Amino acid sequence: MAKAGFGKRHVPDEAPRGAADFAHLPTREAAIAAYIDRLPEGAAIGYKVLAEELPDYGQQACRSALDRLTRAGHLRRIRVQIAVEGSGLRWVTRTFFARTARDAAWWTRYIRYIRGVDAPGQPPAPDEVPSAEPEPGVPAARSEAYGVLAGLGSREPRLQLSEGECVALEPLVQEWLARGVGREQVGQVLVAGLPASVHSAGAFLRTRLENKMPPVPQPKKNKFREVEETIVAALEMCAFCDENESTTTLVDGVCVDCRADIDRDEANGATGDIPDTFLARPRQRTDVAAKVAGLRAAAGRPAVPGPRAGG
Repeated sequence: MAKAGFGKRHVPDEAPRGAADFAHLPTREAAIAAYIDRLPEGAAIGYKVLAEELPDYGQQACRSALDRLTRAGHLRRIRVQIAVEGSGLRWVTRTFFARTARDAAWWTRYIRYIRGVDAPGQPPAPDEVPSAEPEPGVPAARSEAYGVLAGLGSREPRLQLSEGECVALEPLVQEWLARGVGREQVGQVLVAGLPASVHSAGAFLRTRLENKMPPVPQPKKNKFREVEETIVAALEMCAFCDENESTTTLVDGVCVDCRADIDRDEANGATGDIPDTFLARPRQRTDVAAKVAGLRAAAGRPAVPGPRAGG
C-alpha cells in the first residue's frame, strides 16, 4: 500500500468487471491491467513496486506496460492539493485507473473537475443539469422516519397518527435513526409497554421519543480512520516523473523526456520479460497468456503477439 492519501484511485461510472475487459491489449499489458484492477484503493502501483510484486517482469518492462496503458486511456497520474482535517494543506499524488479506457478529452474534463473542484486558472465547471420537475399529482417521496411513524397504526391501533402528526414527529425519529437505532428497533420501542388507553397518540409518542432518545454515539478511536479532506486543486502529472502540466507538455499522460526514454528502451530490447534463468521462482506459463488468448478468441479479435524477449 502507498502512504496514506496516495496510491491508486478508481474513476467514476465504471462498468462491472467482465471477462473481456482488457482483451484489446497485448498479453503483458492485459495481465498487468487485470492485476491493477483488482488492487484496493490506496495501493501503490508505480512500475518499481509492480516489478517487485510481479516476478515475470522487470522495472523497464513494467514501465513500458504502464506507458501503453496510459496511452490506451486506462491510467492518469494526478497531483492533488488537499486540505486535511487538522493538518492544513498538502499535495498528494494519486494514480487513477479506469477499467474502461477513456479518451484524452474525458481525462482532461475529469482532472479539471475532479470532485467538482476546478484547477487554478481553468474555466469554471459547467453548471449542473437541473433535475426534472416532478409530474403533477405524483406525491413526493417520504423519508424513512415518516415511514416508521405511518406504519405504527398497523402494528398498534392505539398509535394511529394523522399525516400532520407524522410530519411533526418526523425530525425526532430521524434523530433516532441518525444515532444508530434501526428502523425496526425504533418501532419496537414506540409500541412497547403502552398504557391501557392512549388519549393522544401524537402527544404520547412525542414524549416517548424525547424521553427515551438514545445518546449520541461516540466515535471509535481508530488510528487508521479516514480523515476528512477537501480537494483544493488538481494537476495532471507525468506518469513516471515529477513534471506536471504546469511545467512541461504532457502527451497522453507522459512527458516528452520519459516517452523518449521508454521508446529508446523498447528499441534496444530492454523491456522484455525477465529470462527464466533470472527468476526467483518458476514462471507460471499457463495462466495469463492462455487466458488472454482465450478472451481474444471469445471476443472475435485477432491474436496479438506478446512483447519481444530481451537480449
